[in-house]
Amino acid sequence: MKLVINEKIIKKNKLIGQVTTFASLAVLALGLVFAFSKDMTKILYSYIALIIGFVLSQVGMYFSTRFGRSPRFDELFKDAFEKLRHEYTFYVYSSPVPFLLLGPCSIWVPIPVTATGKISYENGKWKQHGGNFMMKIFGQDTLGKPLLEASSNEEALRKYLATCGIPKEEQPPIKHIMVILTKNTVVGEVGESPIPVVNLEDLKRSVRRVDRDECEVPLSEEQTARLTSALDAYKKKGS
Repeated sequence: MKLVINEKIIKKNKLIGQVTTFASLAVLALGLVFAFSKDMTKILYSYIALIIGFVLSQVGMYFSTRFGRSPRFDELFKDAFEKLRHEYTFYVYSSPVPFLLLGPCSIWVPIPVTATGKISYENGKWKQHGGNFMMKIFGQDTLGKPLLEASSNEEALRKYLATCGIPKEEQPPIKHIMVILTKNTVVGEVGESPIPVVNLEDLKRSVRRVDRDECEVPLSEEQTARLTSALDAYKKKGS
């Protein structure tokens, strides 16, 4: 497997996480000082500081989780894909979506899942039972909206490839796959899910099985070259 990674984006977003986290602590501390004042105006300022500090903390947690901790999401995916054959290329923050695996038959877009507890897909809806209550309050332990994310990813990818001169009818299939990254997540009934759900250790096996068993028309050398050229141009534009 070949790896194309945008280190500049990772460093920049890691810095954003650090700065916003420290800024949130400073603003919350200032709000605490105002809260002990008998001046009603300063008490009002304390509420404003609480709101601003909370928003900054959420931004800081988002960026720190994805870019400041090790192993990062992309590092976990890279380790899982590492032994794939040479015809696979893994793009990290180097395409219109955060993670993209270009294979011999299709484009794979892994969606990281960090929600804990039991997740399932029932009656057309995602459900999460259990998990960390406090982290849910802060929006850090929720399943999110995988279908909306997948739809947005596909739209962005197809639109970009079209601008690179690859019309939709000549673009390969785009396959999304939800990947469980934590040991505290239990996969319930997901048989009806429109997006397959796998544990991280099963990711490579799942991708290879689908590409082997369901690929009727592999990408030609010309198609692969055009896709690679388009994705390389995206990375250069974002560098």
